[in-house]
Amino acid sequence: MKQGRSETVSAGDIETFERDGVVCLRNVLSPDEVEHLRKAVRKQMDQLGKSATGYDFEALARQVWDKSEPIETGAANRFDMQAMKDLVRGDVEARPLVEGGEGKGEGLFFYDVAAWKWDKGVRKVAFDSGLPGIATELLGASYLNFWEDTTFVKAPHTRQKTAFHQDLAYFQIEGEQCVVVWIPLDPVSLENGAMQYVRGSHKWGETYAPNVFISRTSFRSSPEKICPDIEAEPAMYDIVSFDVEPGDVIIHHVMTVHGAGGNPSGNWRRAMSLRYCGDTVRYFDRDGAIPQVGVSHDLGRGDRLFSSDYPIVWPKPWPGVSLADLYDRSGPETELD
Repeated sequence: MKQGRSETVSAGDIETFERDGVVCLRNVLSPDEVEHLRKAVRKQMDQLGKSATGYDFEALARQVWDKSEPIETGAANRFDMQAMKDLVRGDVEARPLVEGGEGKGEGLFFYDVAAWKWDKGVRKVAFDSGLPGIATELLGASYLNFWEDTTFVKAPHTRQKTAFHQDLAYFQIEGEQCVVVWIPLDPVSLENGAMQYVRGSHKWGETYAPNVFISRTSFRSSPEKICPDIEAEPAMYDIVSFDVEPGDVIIHHVMTVHGAGGNPSGNWRRAMSLRYCGDTVRYFDRDGAIPQVGVSHDLGRGDRLFSSDYPIVWPKPWPGVSLADLYDRSGPETELD
């Protein structure tokens, strides 16, 4: 791949992304790159109950809707889940978002963040794969900052859906030059929780409040309006999904509305998402955004994302350099056991 140009993304892909707000690209990552992410996800899941950032949203949904169940998140402390339970139960329009069928209580909807900070394999994919060049070209950016990674796993027989939402208001940014790269680590279809995107929703001209994922209930701290109730009337929207294999990626615009079904199947649905910001994005600690993990910057509103918390991953300082290795030299490695 030449500096400044991706050989994986075509003019047609760029046209699709600009029109639909989402594009699926095939065979972008190598088997080794996919395995880097799988190893990191296994480490994260092994720490469930002991990690400060890992959650089981399936269990939390049961605790939210069952008045008799207390909130229990182990060592996880990133969110005030009791406050979330009170928020959802106080929302007269809130309802469980679950797939039908059997399997109540069997599933696992695992969530974690910021693996790149301690896992070199994740950094290799986020910094040194073809993804930064692809994201730069889709966005028409002059340079690209890496923002964060997030892990989403739906185990077999997980009924919990992911409420339709828009990503922008979850992030401490202003500006729309941002993409999210969704990376399947297992074969994924509608049968086991494929992502679903509302085509063209990035052009609606609306910013929607973050919701709590297990319900449409939005954060009270956000000044933005609630996302439309797409789950109630999906036929009214132009919804697209993709059957994908490991190595494929789905890239959506930060303003594109999207959600996912549950996983009532007997197959796993593991995925990691990577977020990238272009040169027109500025820092904005907006009301309602989810606090990031382990950031040390002192950026203020309107600042460029010039911080070690948001490494510049494109263009590279010289062709062939490993940015993951350069990051290693900037501080100690903190691999999970």
